[in-house]
Amino acid sequence: MPRYVCIHGHFYQPPRENPWLEIVEPQESASPWHDWNDRITAECYERNTASRILDKSGNIRKICNNYSRISFNIGPTLLSWLKENAPRCYRGILDADAAGIERFSGHGPAMAQVYSHLIMPLANRRDKETQVRWGIADFKSHFGRMPEGMWLAETAVDTETLEVLAENGILFTVLAPNQAGEVRSLKNAEPWRDVRWGKIDPGMTYLCKLPSGKSINLFFYDGTLSHDIAFGGLLHDGGAFAKRLISARPEAANATLSHVATDGESYGHHHRNGDMALAYCLEAIEKSDARLTIYGEFLEKAPPTHEVRIVENSAWSCAHGVERWRSDCGCSGGTPDYHQKWRAPLRDALDWLRDKLGVLFEHEGGKYLKSPWEARDDYISVILDRSEKMIDLWLTEHTTHTLSREEKIKVLKLMESQRSALLMYTSCGWFFDEISGLEAAQILRYAARAIGLIRELTGLNFEIEFSRLLEKAPSNVPELVNGKRVYELLVKPSQVSLERLAAHYGLSVLFFDQASDYWKELSGGCWDVAGENISHETAPEIAGSKAFAAGKVSVSSRITMEKKDFTFAANYRGGTAVVCGIIQPEHGYAGSIFANLGSLRDIFATSDKKKLIEMFGHNFFSLRHILNYAQRAMVNKLLELDTSRVEKGLRDVVSNYYGIFEYLATLNVKAPPIINSVAGIDLTYSVANILKDDAPDLSSLRAYMSRSRQWNIALNTEHIENALRAWLTKQMRGMYKSPANAARTELVKDVIVFFTSEFPMRLDLYEAQNYYYATQIQITRGSWQLSPDARTAFKKLGSVLKFAEEALEMGIIDV
Repeated sequence: MPRYVCIHGHFYQPPRENPWLEIVEPQESASPWHDWNDRITAECYERNTASRILDKSGNIRKICNNYSRISFNIGPTLLSWLKENAPRCYRGILDADAAGIERFSGHGPAMAQVYSHLIMPLANRRDKETQVRWGIADFKSHFGRMPEGMWLAETAVDTETLEVLAENGILFTVLAPNQAGEVRSLKNAEPWRDVRWGKIDPGMTYLCKLPSGKSINLFFYDGTLSHDIAFGGLLHDGGAFAKRLISARPEAANATLSHVATDGESYGHHHRNGDMALAYCLEAIEKSDARLTIYGEFLEKAPPTHEVRIVENSAWSCAHGVERWRSDCGCSGGTPDYHQKWRAPLRDALDWLRDKLGVLFEHEGGKYLKSPWEARDDYISVILDRSEKMIDLWLTEHTTHTLSREEKIKVLKLMESQRSALLMYTSCGWFFDEISGLEAAQILRYAARAIGLIRELTGLNFEIEFSRLLEKAPSNVPELVNGKRVYELLVKPSQVSLERLAAHYGLSVLFFDQASDYWKELSGGCWDVAGENISHETAPEIAGSKAFAAGKVSVSSRITMEKKDFTFAANYRGGTAVVCGIIQPEHGYAGSIFANLGSLRDIFATSDKKKLIEMFGHNFFSLRHILNYAQRAMVNKLLELDTSRVEKGLRDVVSNYYGIFEYLATLNVKAPPIINSVAGIDLTYSVANILKDDAPDLSSLRAYMSRSRQWNIALNTEHIENALRAWLTKQMRGMYKSPANAARTELVKDVIVFFTSEFPMRLDLYEAQNYYYATQIQITRGSWQLSPDARTAFKKLGSVLKFAEEALEMGIIDV
């Protein structure tokens, strides 16, 4: 029988969205990327949809979609983020599952995952059921099929969790070898054999019989091999990786399985070029006498011959069972001198809040819902599709009577409080070393969101007791003291009210056209913010009012359907002096606020506090109320006028020094530092400006770059590289849509040669190579017919993009 090899990747990131906005705000620790989802997508998730196999010269021989040849799961919250923010990567993952179904005898390589990655043994039965049902529904919405297997967060398991999986139609899950307790043959009446501490044979499938009479299949991955992938340097050499996997199982009369499971981030994020080692390994296995497989296919080919009992309350990343997520057990990220005494109080606080929310959910939900908990299980249909049509379908299915608009809002807020209650248990909140870390602060944000929703609905304030419980969770950071302080400083400022959104709009409309990219991030969240009757004027000559705007703004939630209207007036005095006042329509001044805009502007310009308070009360907002994601854009905008004026002045100065620079160059003497710096700014700006054109003038580029070299002037290469990358991506995207333009193809090749040969820069060709390869596939499949000139130009471009000769031959493609 052949030896089978299976590589499983657990691809996952915790939900990072601001719970009040449903967008991921900038995370400085992920710089230069916007956030950690963005960064790890670039380093890993997307790389594995288009991984390179190189020839001996370092040129690209093949580009592969690794997902189509491995077993994988992708966390539901991450997959939803990819769908919205990295659609090409998302599409590549779905395509890989479809290709894998053909490759693996009708079994798809994708597995489902419990929805929000909570530690299942520490959850109550209701939460376990919802996590599994949401995970299945989410999987079906993306992949269009029922999942055969389901990944458990941290592989944490107990018997009740396996019961829930089995009763919901899951055929198998994957565990660590240390999670197997006892084994015996299904055929012989032999006694149970102790296989604890990783002594189980990982080369077969096991059946786990459950108290209910149901059963589930279990795979126990090879612990040593998996460790060497994650921590032992096995990804330094794809060939060695393949040999280890193949030789791990000797040839046998029966089918035998060599399989590993690690965090998918090993393949590109934790290990640079790990995706390429994986691609090379997979190709090497396919050329060997072993056969690649996935768990569903192997289960069909080699049903279990042995049954197993699990080690209760165990996981793959904690030597103490599941204590990493509820006690100071010693498992941590390794920060010196840090304790984790905060873990137990944090879980106690969240358990208290969960139970309070559950009782209230049953009581309040019972007024409107046939079965609140069944409604919660089915609420995933709304989470996946926030359209009004889907909301109405869900309401029709689960409510006891036709609801008024106000009642609909109440029900949706109740459901959202439960969604937040589930998300606040995401395992990452306990995994690391400190309660003020990104992950722990994030789960506290979900707790705060649930508390706020219930306060809006009932007037009950759970925050007082919740904060008191958090006070028992000591921080390792002296300034933060404890969890209560973390909650106050790192969580509560994230809260966003309808009033703040209205003010954000009023402050922003002073500076940004509503068609600009500035508004895209907010509109991509969960709010619709729309203005009407907007009056805007820029008057730099008027003291105290460089810009003024007033109008009406409507704020509505696509999640809870709540809506409020506001009237606003905003003024910019210069510098950081920006203020916006808002009132609701029923306020006495709301109707007359537009009667005399000039007078209103003057009141703001002179800072007539008495009159302003009379009109707006104390509903004033400043720059610090701008939403976090937009603060940098706002500051840049405030500096923009001054910056452009300075840049123009610098260019005028430099142009007067051109002759002197030429003369100094003949003497091999540098200009004074300040003049040299100014010249660098001017030349950088000039080069970047040329690269804004679809057809940049190479002679002009050569002239500016030559001056920088001859005059010994340093350019801001990062700025030029960013401009070049943007130009190149735009051109390659255009080529993908229409590759028949030989002149454009030649120009792209010439620009790349210019910046790699004549004036070498650190040119990132990754995106361009992907577009080239995708275009080549289209051409090969007959989507485009190229003229001889266009075909020649296309091949020359491929050579410049570092494709091997064999990969440039039309017809060589891979999926």
